[in-house]
Amino acid sequence: MKDISRRRFLKYLGAGAVGIIAKPKIPFTTKINNSRASDVIQCFDENATTGTSINESVVQIMMDESIKTLTGITDVGEAWKSILPGINENKIISIKVNCINSSVPTNPEFVNCIINGLTQMEFGAQNFIRNNIIIWDRSDWELSSSGYTIYDGSDPDTVRCFGTSHSGVGYDYTCPLTVPGGPTYPSRIMSLMSDYLINAAVLKNHGTAQVTLAMKNHYGSVYPVPSHSGHCNPAIPALNQQIRDVITSNNIQKIFIIDSLWGSVVSGPGGYPDWNPQKLIMSLDTVACDYQGWNLINEERAATGYNPIQWPIDHIETAEQSPYNLGTTDINLIEINNPSNIEESKTIIPINGVFKVSPNPMRTRTLITLSLKRNSAVHLDLINTTGRIIGKVYSGQLNKGTHRINYNLNKKFSAGHYFIRLYNQGQTQVKKVTILH
Repeated sequence: MKDISRRRFLKYLGAGAVGIIAKPKIPFTTKINNSRASDVIQCFDENATTGTSINESVVQIMMDESIKTLTGITDVGEAWKSILPGINENKIISIKVNCINSSVPTNPEFVNCIINGLTQMEFGAQNFIRNNIIIWDRSDWELSSSGYTIYDGSDPDTVRCFGTSHSGVGYDYTCPLTVPGGPTYPSRIMSLMSDYLINAAVLKNHGTAQVTLAMKNHYGSVYPVPSHSGHCNPAIPALNQQIRDVITSNNIQKIFIIDSLWGSVVSGPGGYPDWNPQKLIMSLDTVACDYQGWNLINEERAATGYNPIQWPIDHIETAEQSPYNLGTTDINLIEINNPSNIEESKTIIPINGVFKVSPNPMRTRTLITLSLKRNSAVHLDLINTTGRIIGKVYSGQLNKGTHRINYNLNKKFSAGHYFIRLYNQGQTQVKKVTILH
């Protein structure tokens, strides 16, 4: 068994039944050319979704805990800065999403949680500008169908979102990428408009490629689409190698994140979701990230009586090997469980000042007062004593200054103790409240 690093023994200090579990190796791993094992974060929270809705404040906590654990840096903004060498307030970060199937896309709420982390990066007195972030995929239509809002303006507080099909964008025919079957050409968003690229993929089985994860996400980044023959092998490894080596000299792609809130284990790639794992997967290694995605799909297939998608997954195995050398399937799997569970005595005091709830105890309504030192996203939730979100108080952007938010109980709760949790700027604080009849 490999030595276990200090970071793999970290405990989440937010409370309750939260744990970080390190697995030294998972089944079927191999080690190629003595490469070191790659860290893969797998974060689960039972409160991440409710029915068909995403609890964005919970996913935000999942995202922040994952990036902090992956980097070993406890400040969210500094953690993101650490994986983007040379980043400054003028650089452009693009997030490649997967919207080809609007029933199982990279969800907008999931991507918002990446963006909220990026905007916590500080440069002097200035936070990273939201307008310097681009969400993109093949077409405006696919993005809109998946719940994204196409950007057409100049508001510095608004993230830009558009497809390669958007007017004035298109493909870069000056930058051919060599793949089996002939050259393909990258979106100009990737080759000319971005300094850094975040791959925000989906979790699906695929009848031809076997799985759709981070590496296959780039079939939506180029035109013409590379070959699907031979389980997309070696077309997927070749494309990702070309993106690494040709698009920029310093490897534009920096992190791989798979939206695993929902997924497909048998109905992919074009069907409805048949699975609600309530997870995210994150790694700095695309092969390791996809390998764990495959492993997670097979765990669910086994649990529901379906045959496994057999190893090797041709394009993942090939991507690990020469001449592609895109990563390793030898992974350190670090699991974070239920980071939204809370315990009042262990929460972090936020950087903002006032946070009051009055009246308390309350019957049908209360007034929440809070102050912000800067414009930022704020999430307020009503939490029961088990850590489960039972009511949404507020979620959205607020300006610098003091705010008073009226909260009317929209349904009858049992008399007793609860918590109102404030999440802001990567930190949380809770207030114990009592509901009376």
